[in-house]
Amino acid sequence: MLTATLPRFLLNGDKGTMSFDLDNVEGAAGDYSISVKTSGPVKVTGNPTTTVKLAAKQRTSMALALDAGGAGTANLDVDIKGPNGLTLARHYALDVKAATQVLARRSIRTLAKGESLTLTPDMFSDLVSGTGSVSLSVSLSTALDAATILEALDRYPHGCSEQITSRAMPLLYVNDLAAGAHLAMDTAVDQRIKDAIERLLARQGSNGSFGLWSAGGDDAWLDAYVTDFLTRAREKGFAVPDVLFKNALDRVRNSVVNANEPEKDGGRDLAYGLYVLARNGTAPIGDLRYLADTKLSNLATPIAKSQLAAALALVGDKTRAERVYGAALDALAPKPVLEFGRTDYGSALRDAAALVSLASEGNAPRATLTQAVQRVEVARGLSPYTSTQENAWLVLAARALSKETLALDIDGSPVKAAVYRSYKADAMAGKPVKLTNTGDAPVQAVVSVSGSPVTPEPAASDGFKIERNYFTLDGKPVDVTKAKQNDRFAVVLKITEAKPEYGHIMVADYLPAGLEIDNPHLVSSGDSGTLDWIEDGEEPEHTEFRDDRFTAAIDRASDDKSVFTVAYVVRAVSPGKYVLPQAYVEDMYNPSRYGRTGTGSVEVRPAK
Repeated sequence: MLTATLPRFLLNGDKGTMSFDLDNVEGAAGDYSISVKTSGPVKVTGNPTTTVKLAAKQRTSMALALDAGGAGTANLDVDIKGPNGLTLARHYALDVKAATQVLARRSIRTLAKGESLTLTPDMFSDLVSGTGSVSLSVSLSTALDAATILEALDRYPHGCSEQITSRAMPLLYVNDLAAGAHLAMDTAVDQRIKDAIERLLARQGSNGSFGLWSAGGDDAWLDAYVTDFLTRAREKGFAVPDVLFKNALDRVRNSVVNANEPEKDGGRDLAYGLYVLARNGTAPIGDLRYLADTKLSNLATPIAKSQLAAALALVGDKTRAERVYGAALDALAPKPVLEFGRTDYGSALRDAAALVSLASEGNAPRATLTQAVQRVEVARGLSPYTSTQENAWLVLAARALSKETLALDIDGSPVKAAVYRSYKADAMAGKPVKLTNTGDAPVQAVVSVSGSPVTPEPAASDGFKIERNYFTLDGKPVDVTKAKQNDRFAVVLKITEAKPEYGHIMVADYLPAGLEIDNPHLVSSGDSGTLDWIEDGEEPEHTEFRDDRFTAAIDRASDDKSVFTVAYVVRAVSPGKYVLPQAYVEDMYNPSRYGRTGTGSVEVRPAK
């Protein structure tokens, strides 16, 4: 009888332990040889074959050291040979991850007539093996690089209802980007859309509303956004149960009926609600015309004006629609700035991208569309970081332009439209990709290389500072670098936001492989009895306790205190020497505001 114990996962650079318990329940006495073969990103250090002498009914234990290098699934095959021709075989799989967060390097190149660009595998030389990929977008715009954006959405690690919707909405239109077969999605697109529909409907309350992290809520803009996605999914043939869809639509209709006049609250929820109703053929045309004729200047955001224009286009009022599209364009500042504290998940970039998508959908004048794209280009330059909300609308905007005719050549094959392609590093081994502009007009090529860097990024503070400290459960500071098996620690994450802003904040702490979260019920909050020594404890909106990380979603207001903490409890479980990854905090809808710790190391020594 053989029992093997492995860490739940390993990180690149870890030195972990595979423990064996061998129990000679019914076998003969004699020599037993145990050999371990590995494939993938793990190697056995020392002799992979061990011989032990076992008497009848005797039990013994042994351990093998494992070295992790790279990322992917490691396979371990254990073979046992004993007296009288006894053979036993066991197979184990172990997930090996990068110890660093994914980074993306985005570069833009203008290709004149006849110029070429070649993508080569050496782009991935400073990335952890198994994590690299490259996205190539070639179009008339530098900002609407759909391949880069879809990849960012694909790997986004968190899952509030806005984020689930933003990741799934663009997938409805992937094939419109003339690129479905080349976007290197990890799983089938249709299944991901079905899964998103199921997850969102699980967040629907009995009154039809959607919560950000749990069932039901009080956010009319979010209700409209989710219902917009469900509407589009039904248009594409995906099943959404009639009763639940009707509840969602009724909720949007009630919000519209009970909405304040736009001069009171800016009409953000009202405009989106009317657009969703128009898309479903039930918008009150009189209300649309009333808003366009008398309240247009009171709509506070460019996206609200764009949604009103698109709703008018859907009901056939082309003249008013064109006028309101023009007003939406005028509302987009030619020189935008980063905005803080918007309650509709938005930004200048999101609003400009939404105008491109909605204006294209409503057949707005060509000049409106062209100028809106220029606004997107300028806003995209404000920050290297984009939110899920921005990314979703950027893909919809790229779809609006994907009908542009270009003349390109990729590895000898002519292409007559915009190109959006992604390639995994291993698929490019020895196979460079060459792109040539065979047309007369210049084109914009955006290349985005992403993956986990071998060398960790240093600690950083930009709007937030995050500090991670370890304590005994009664509050005494402790050195986690020298832990023993079964030791328990409180991990305290202290965040300082020098100038508090309204925002949806995410705190994420990635665990070293030798530690595991011990008891989720002990997470600190303002009134936690077990960790009541913690100061400035914050009650998160939502927490997740996963094998490899702890996350806490926190809603902040501009009048909150600058310092807040969250905490959780871990136990040292698996002997070895491990990388201690970074903890980070970010404003999910203004990701230029973030903070991260440095990396470190942890050693877990055997209990005996």
